Amino acid sequence: MPAGQLARDIDKLSDDAAANFAFLHLKKILPDASAPIQHLVSRWGSDVNSLGSYSYDAVGKPHDLYERLRIPVDNLFFAGEATSTDYPGSVHGAYHTGLMAAEDCRMRVLERYGELDLFQPVMGEDTPASVPLLISQQLNKCLFM
Repeated sequence: MPAGQLARDIDKLSDDAAANFAFLHLKKILPDASAPIQHLVSRWGSDVNSLGSYSYDAVGKPHDLYERLRIPVDNLFFAGEATSTDYPGSVHGAYHTGLMAAEDCRMRVLERYGELDLFQPVMGEDTPASVPLLISQQLNKCLFM
């Protein structure tokens, strides 16, 4: 995750040039990595809705802050790296809390309406859920609502 002047310089590149820059550095870490078939470049530094921010632990934060951030408001369920106790500031944390929010939503529907055909598993009961690799503790935020 680039920071400082490097991040500002990358923000000025075209999408293709920024993706190529990232891929060249990935190849240094994983020499056998195959070229991406598609890319999406986010502009966190110039995006007026984020301006390069992601969650971090403030000194003196309440120990139950993440749990409180996940509390549903009526039919609105919250997830994302900013609500992850185990993996804050990471895509893995966003993914994990997204699964938790989906399960909370499912349970709420079951409590209100009983068993629905909506919740029959697609892959079967015995198929284990896949979990993405924890790549970094410092990836940009990814929020699911």
